[in-house]
This record gives sequence, structure tokens and C-alpha cells, in this order.
Amino acid sequence: MKKIWKIFVGVIFLAVCSGCGIKKEQKKTIEDTKEKIYRECEMLAEGYQSIYENAVKENALYELSTIQKSMDYFGKYGYAVIDSYNQLDMVQSIKVDDFLKKAEKEKNGKTTIFQVIAGDHFIRYDLKTKQGKIDVEVSSFKWKEDTWQETYYHEFRANSWKYTENGYFFMEEYHPAGYDGPSGYRAFRVVPLNKKCRELNRKYILPFGYTLNKLFTSNWSEKNYDGINFYDVFDRLLSMEEKADEFKEGKTYEIPKESFEAIFQKYFNISAEILQTGTVFHTETQTYRYRTRGIVYDFAPTPYIPYPEVVSYIENQDGTITLEVNAVWPQKELDQAFCHSVTIRLLDKDRFQYVSNYVSRSEIEVTWYTERLSDEKWEECYGDN
Repeated sequence: MKKIWKIFVGVIFLAVCSGCGIKKEQKKTIEDTKEKIYRECEMLAEGYQSIYENAVKENALYELSTIQKSMDYFGKYGYAVIDSYNQLDMVQSIKVDDFLKKAEKEKNGKTTIFQVIAGDHFIRYDLKTKQGKIDVEVSSFKWKEDTWQETYYHEFRANSWKYTENGYFFMEEYHPAGYDGPSGYRAFRVVPLNKKCRELNRKYILPFGYTLNKLFTSNWSEKNYDGINFYDVFDRLLSMEEKADEFKEGKTYEIPKESFEAIFQKYFNISAEILQTGTVFHTETQTYRYRTRGIVYDFAPTPYIPYPEVVSYIENQDGTITLEVNAVWPQKELDQAFCHSVTIRLLDKDRFQYVSNYVSRSEIEVTWYTERLSDEKWEECYGDN
């Protein structure tokens, strides 16, 4: 019995020692990997300094022009590069396309993607695939003291991933229930978009987007505006006119008839009568009542919602242009969560008006929109202000 016990203890001891050895080896491997990644990024620092310094001088760290310069810089060293909002075409996209096709065929492969957040910040993804699985090493770097300094590193195996027909690479990092950190979903547009489509998207669609308004998630036209809330639209128009800061959250205002209607009629061919039926208009003072949303009670947007992407357009004979738009939703791994057509009337001096929106197909319900408070609920929450 003593002999058996000694053997048992010896086996446990060897197992523990072996486990310690494995952990030490794993730790050493991670440290070696981090060192290799850091050295490679450090080598890129010398030539990048002028891009950073010019961006700081011009107060343009977050400008698309700076991000494009950063992408081109990393790209000339052979890396695939994307921006953080998929507003610019991926540089060296063939490398990622080749990697994903290998993953689909369960072949071995590897690639690196740089994601430029700003002129002083990027994230590096080192991807490896084997038997259809994708393992990821994520490193975050910030420019400081004339060089790149690592701010974050971790590894994970993609819980799910997808390469869509429309050219999106979606990838999910598993997070347990109750996790309240950054989203585990990543979206990279691999296949480039038409340059004109990107310009149209930035000018006409992104200023509204899908947050706290139904302009692009409802069917409406100049003949029938029933699908939209005029106050939600007014919020977005104030932002486009850079006047949103003039109004405080959770407050009530009386806006002169001429001012309220002028902002609307700049972007919509809409009569004063229609505006008055869809809002609270005081005839005695000739003012529109306007209540801003309050963060506490009627401002509760979902943090992760779809974003628009114009994929094609048609120039119509009547001087309008119709944009075909896909809603991309990384959290659902959908590059066509819904599709809609937006018609824009082009006017002189670079002016334009929204003519209509039509949702042609949808795979989801609009669950992220928060209705504005009713009069009764407003009084209950805010009182007389």
C-alpha cells in the first residue's frame, strides 16, 4: 500500500510540475509574440512621425485624410489596413481575401490587419487559420514620445466568423453573459466600394443614420410623411446646421415659425400646414413647441446599431438621384440587415432635399428606436421647464 501511495504521489507531483512547465512555456510564447509584434511596430515609427506631427499641427488626428495617409503608410510595408468605421477602402485587401478563402477551405494561413482609429492610435490583428478556425492576437498601440507604445494585448479564438458575398468579414469574440465592455464583434469591409457611393453616403445618409430617428427605417414620401417624427428629424437637422448646441437636453422651447420652417424647408419640400399638423404649433404666438430629448427619460439608444452604406445609385431624369443603401449590423453579422432606397433632389449651389425613402427588404425589426415622451409623461418626468 505504501508503495502504491508513493507512486500515486509521484504521478501527481509530475502532473503538477508538468502543468507548471506548460504554463511557463505558454507565458514565454506570449511574451515572445508580444515582443515580435512590438519590434515590428517600432520599425514603422520612424517614417510615421511626420504624418503624426502634421496631423497635430492641423488638428486633424481624426480626419479621414489623416487616416487615409496612415493606411497608405502601413500598406506600403505590405500590411492590409482598414479604418475603424469602414469609411475607406481596405489597403492590400487581396491579402485578407486570400486568407479568408483559405479559412473557408479549411487550409492553413495567416495574415495581419492594421485598423487605424486615428492619427495617433491603431489596432493590429494577427490572424491564423487552421481547419476552418481563426485564432486572433490583438494589439493596441498609441503614439507617445515619438514612437508607438503598446497599450493592450490579448488573444482569442473567433467564436464565429463569416465572409459574405458582399465582401464583409465579420468576426465574434465570445463574451459571457453580463459582460459590459466593448463589443466582441468586428466588421471589416474587404471588397472595395465605388468611390462615388462613399461620397454620397457621407453627404446624404450618414448625417441622419439610424439613431433616434426613423427617416431611413420608415416608408415615406413628399405626399405622405406619416412614417417619420418631425421632432426627431429636427434634431438631426440642427446637427447638420451645427445648431444643436443651442438647445439643452430635457428642455422645452418656443421656436419662431419662420426659423423652424426654414430649417425644414431647406432639406424637405414640405408645407407649413403639414409641419403644423405633425407638431405642436401655437397660433397665438406663431411658434412651434420643441422639446429636446432628455438623457435620463427618453434618450436610450442601443450602443450597437446598424450603420448605412450606399452601394449603388441611379441619376433620374427629373434631376433627382436614388441611392440604394444597405444597413450593416456587425452585432448580427449582417451586411444587409435591411435595404432601403433614398431619393434626393439636387438643387443649385450644392443644396439638396430629401424626397422619399422606401424599405425594400428587411431581415430584422427596428428594436433600437426610442419614442419621444408623451405630454403626460413629460410633465411627470420634467415638470414645468
